Amino acid sequence: MKIFTRWPPIRSRRPLWDLANPDRPDPIVGENSAAVTLPDHNKVGILSFILSEAGFFAALILAYLYFYARPQAGPGPKELDVPRTLVFSVCLFASSFTFWRAEIGLRRQRRATMLGWLALTILLGGVFLVGQGTEYWKLFQTGVDVSTNLFATTFFTLTGFHGLHVLLGLIALLIFLWLAWEGDFASGRREAAFKSVGYYWHFVDVVWVFVLFTVYILPLLR
Repeated sequence: MKIFTRWPPIRSRRPLWDLANPDRPDPIVGENSAAVTLPDHNKVGILSFILSEAGFFAALILAYLYFYARPQAGPGPKELDVPRTLVFSVCLFASSFTFWRAEIGLRRQRRATMLGWLALTILLGGVFLVGQGTEYWKLFQTGVDVSTNLFATTFFTLTGFHGLHVLLGLIALLIFLWLAWEGDFASGRREAAFKSVGYYWHFVDVVWVFVLFTVYILPLLR
């Protein structure tokens, strides 16, 4: 005679620890995906970085405005070639549009379109950097460098720091251009990372709007 019985199978899909703590059960994966969805690490990371850099740029702009309110003897904003700066600034602003078109090409899986617009974005960003470099060279030739006076210090620090960000953005765009050329963006791969670089590039353009107005346009309105 059998003196034992078989236990019925447990049909509940809830984990044992939920049965032990029914008041605060954990979400069941697969039944409520919204409860376990994690934020995009690329987006969170780049937005956090942008926020910190925005504060740093704000401090540099305030330092320049301090000079503007208390001008000193020596070289000043009159040494700057504003019309020429406006030309290569337009190139930087246009690069935001071309990058947006590259994003559309990636979203629609049009590789040639994406590559063309991305290459044009890099070209426009390069024109901006060359324009900024030649501006520095002309100032150096007239005896204006970072240690000349408070204007020169704040000018080279603010615009140079922005130029460094443009350079870093161009390096990132060149990497993505190479990856796209090699077909690494097939089937939407790396789209989230590409969008994150876009946030950074648009941020660099927006910052230059404030720098351009503060350093180049404001003295003309004074």
